[in-house]
Amino acid sequence: MQKKMRSHLIRLMVFLIVVFGFVIGVQGQWGPPGGQHSQQQQPYPYTQQAPPPQSWAPPSGGGQSFGDALGRFRINLPMGAVPVGATYNFNLAAAMCQINIMTLTQDQMFQMQQQNFSNMLRQMGATIDAEQPMDVNGRRADFIAATMQDPNSGMSMHSMNAFIRNGGLWVQVLGPEQNVQQISQTFNSVLSGLQL
Repeated sequence: MQKKMRSHLIRLMVFLIVVFGFVIGVQGQWGPPGGQHSQQQQPYPYTQQAPPPQSWAPPSGGGQSFGDALGRFRINLPMGAVPVGATYNFNLAAAMCQINIMTLTQDQMFQMQQQNFSNMLRQMGATIDAEQPMDVNGRRADFIAATMQDPNSGMSMHSMNAFIRNGGLWVQVLGPEQNVQQISQTFNSVLSGLQL
């Protein structure tokens, strides 16, 4: 039961990363077409006011404490919480690219994600431009390039993905399709700068 739940969570996480990557890339970096501005979003009615900030203290009851990489928050996790993955997102405005890096601690979850990625993209309407094995700094990897049109803006986005085996690492660079050359250069630069 727990494996099945993890499987569904990983699929959902991958789906959200891909969808948000395309949507954020289109809306956040290059804006809606024609210079239109989106309206302010209403707050979700079921949220509660956040408690006032407190000084950071170690977790009570032996749980694990965690601080995010950007220093925006700290959290004291309940006893038994273990890390299973991390996602890093970078914007490279000069090249109109977004860089996403995801790592998973469990090989089985990573393999499932890797195996289902192409089919999930196809189900979302993407075209798989390339799917082949590659080498990343001496490690075997699978390369997947895909193009997808955003239904809201009509902008076509291109993504280049490397699923690096024996490390549970997924590297993705995406941006507007017309910038494929810059996307490719950024992708190669990111992979060559990766230390495994």
